[in-house]
Amino acid sequence: MVVQCGAYYEARSTRQGKRMVTENTVVGKRYKILTQIGKGGMSTVYLALDTTLNKQWAIKEIKNSSDPVQRDLVIKSMQTEASMIKSFDHPAIPRIVDLVQEKGSLFVVMDYVEGRTLSSLLKKEGPQPEDEVVDWGVQLCDVLEYLHQRKPAVIFRDMKPSNVMLTPEGMVKLIDFGIAIQQGGADKPLVGDDRQLGTPGFGAPEQFEEHPKVDARTDVYALGATLFYLLTGSHPRKTGIVPIRQINPDLSEGLERIIARATRKNPAERYADCAEMAYALTHYREEDVAHRKALVGKWWTFLGTAIAAAVCLVASGALALGANSAQNNDFNYWIQQAKQTSDAQKSADNYLKAIEVKPDSAEPYEGLIDLYTSDGTFSTAEEKVYNNAIVSNSAELQKNKDDFAQLSFDTGKLYWYYYDGGQDSADSAADAESQDPARYARMRAASQWMHNAADDSSFKDVKLAQMYADIADFNMQIVPLINEGSDQGLYKPYFAKLQSLVETAGQENNDVMRLESSGLVLDALRVYPRKFRADGISQAEMEQLAEQAGQLSDSVTPTTTALDTRKEQATEALKPAQEAIKNAFVDIKGEAK
Repeated sequence: MVVQCGAYYEARSTRQGKRMVTENTVVGKRYKILTQIGKGGMSTVYLALDTTLNKQWAIKEIKNSSDPVQRDLVIKSMQTEASMIKSFDHPAIPRIVDLVQEKGSLFVVMDYVEGRTLSSLLKKEGPQPEDEVVDWGVQLCDVLEYLHQRKPAVIFRDMKPSNVMLTPEGMVKLIDFGIAIQQGGADKPLVGDDRQLGTPGFGAPEQFEEHPKVDARTDVYALGATLFYLLTGSHPRKTGIVPIRQINPDLSEGLERIIARATRKNPAERYADCAEMAYALTHYREEDVAHRKALVGKWWTFLGTAIAAAVCLVASGALALGANSAQNNDFNYWIQQAKQTSDAQKSADNYLKAIEVKPDSAEPYEGLIDLYTSDGTFSTAEEKVYNNAIVSNSAELQKNKDDFAQLSFDTGKLYWYYYDGGQDSADSAADAESQDPARYARMRAASQWMHNAADDSSFKDVKLAQMYADIADFNMQIVPLINEGSDQGLYKPYFAKLQSLVETAGQENNDVMRLESSGLVLDALRVYPRKFRADGISQAEMEQLAEQAGQLSDSVTPTTTALDTRKEQATEALKPAQEAIKNAFVDIKGEAK
């Protein structure tokens, strides 16, 4: 039997380590290593024989890392997992039976699970039959309900196909409790990390809020997203969770409604618990029959109304209606095609086709924005396509004032936070000492769009748009004004805008926005502290803003290499900013003011 170890045996780091033990090595004076069965970034997994009990176990070796922080995080996660699982007694939860520290590594001894993860099954075979998926869903409801009913309740928080093992007998095993939490009083966990943790696409929206409040409905959402992925093969992070029959019309209407309810953004609109969801899953075919009957009744009502209306139509009106309907159908077709495909290029092409049909609709442009920000980078090639489309049709778009203001604001943020074309396009207007050239280019590209949004006084985010526009204006104008000696008095209002930016970014559940805003503010505090002081900003005010900007970057848990880099840059900017502030309040004789 081939054993695929999946996420159960994967590391939580990308660092590579050397293999520390070999076959026949004895760990903990009793576990004899038989063979390697899996490997991750910081861990290797072996099949081992317990020489005391004559039983096979899986042993995960967490290697010693040159990064002590990373190692401590991994070890803490494993210890959290072990402390929870030792008290569980459910057939779908593999046990962690021992922790051994020796040979410079931590060895985690756990149940050996023969089988493969649902993610590996999906990757190899594609979307799964709905009866199979329903069976797995009911089993997972059972184990999740077991966790939720414990005293105190345990919220898994990381339900996804890679965290479910499927045995040869068709039984599921829930694995990797690394971010699970035991709920305590006052919204604080007894065991586990209560930060913004989870897997994008599967994690419920509330998991990624600034102060996450999770409960059983959080796992209901993730289970719904998991079933969606298993049924459609469409990753929820890439495509969003759409009605499953839009992807495969042959799928069950009942399942479509179950998944739709489970994945509502508002927890109050989901199933109250996994027991309720399990009941719905076991009766999904009954829901299909009832739904079909309801549709038949609606169809006859609609048909009678349509026939009566048709009699009243004149030929010209009918033709106009038909043309408009055809256009809408074409538009909706391309929009759905764009949303459903996992191929980014095809998705972009489909949005562009929708724009050709209805150039005055903001929807396809917003779709392109979502597409281009999904990987954290708005490339120069993407910018060329997007800019050509929106500029070519700006006159049509401006006919709908409200939609154009929102689209302008979203386009401004697209440039401000994601555009990478600034690497080569920043010009001499940006002072190398005072500006990151790439950041300057992003702000410059975003400026006009923010001004467009700010010009609409009825726009709901007009104050935010004006804030961005003012920050961009300051950065584009300040260097020549400094050279002219006419910059006095501009720094105090700019400081207030930076305070607003930090507050705004802190309210957004967007890691890119948080890190970019933190970096911009800290750079400004590093470059202009004496200018701020001259305009009446106190040392305490500057230090407080620096601390808030630092906390903004600390609040981010990077999920990509690009975010890792951005966080590192923001973190490294804090100390120079604090030193610059301190130095700004030392006079020429070296005395603090």
